[in-house]
Amino acid sequence: MFKFKYIHFVYLLFLGYTIIFLTSCVNEQSPDGNDSGEALGSSGTTFDCADFVYADTLVHTNNEIENLILPTKTLSGTFEVFPEGLALNSTTGEIDINNSETGLKYQVTFKPTNGAPECSVFIAVSGINYLDAIYVLEENERFAPAIYNGDPLARIPCEDDDDDDDDDDDDCDFDTSGPGGTKLEDFGVSIDGNTGDIDLQSTIENGALGATPTNGAFENFKMYYRISDSSLGVLNSIDIRIYFFETIADIPQSLLDEMEEKNKQILNLPFTDPFFKSGRIKADNPKTKPRPPYLLVVATR
Repeated sequence: MFKFKYIHFVYLLFLGYTIIFLTSCVNEQSPDGNDSGEALGSSGTTFDCADFVYADTLVHTNNEIENLILPTKTLSGTFEVFPEGLALNSTTGEIDINNSETGLKYQVTFKPTNGAPECSVFIAVSGINYLDAIYVLEENERFAPAIYNGDPLARIPCEDDDDDDDDDDDDCDFDTSGPGGTKLEDFGVSIDGNTGDIDLQSTIENGALGATPTNGAFENFKMYYRISDSSLGVLNSIDIRIYFFETIADIPQSLLDEMEEKNKQILNLPFTDPFFKSGRIKADNPKTKPRPPYLLVVATR
């Protein structure tokens, strides 16, 4: 009888400690608000930046589906993007890929509601881009190379890789027909169909900016293209602006400054203070956007 009472007492004591332990676990609030399904960053004083991620860092447009992505976890705070061009919901962090500028890499920043330090991730929307640059024809600088997925070192997966001189690869199609049925070649713009590189000398000679372009003349163009990558050859596009100047001295300083700022945004060039970059661009030139790229064709230096 004594043995039974002793065992019963030990069991009740163990049960009591278990209930107290479980109750304390339920009531203990996570420092970043992750309890009972509460959005991370909504309360407490901290936030783990490892909790701010998207399923993919390289995304592709697809007009056959709605094509929206969200952070993998529910977060409480605000979202910002740099540079402009990414269709980002500032409250939920949702990204509308199909309505975003392609060929660029974006920095998405999350600022928690609880005041914890902000966190950032990079998202690239697949496609091509061109850097703002000056091309001096007198020095045989005639080709503007296409940049793939926001990385100047990335190889476009469709270049003619045979040993012959024929452009016989058909995996990609740069300057394909757009919705209106026209191509840029119809306006004199010369583009390599396999690489996306623009032959600026031929473009000027073809009269894209007029039979005899005047100093400072420019035109805006939209190029349609398809790439054989994870986008499955979806129709994509990019706006381009081509200028013509007689000499480098004829280029307005304001235009040179704008080009410099645009390239800093696109290439994420290093600064001593990373916050100074965005602040300076927004304060000194609030209208600076990465698109369209400016291709400045100069006859002589």
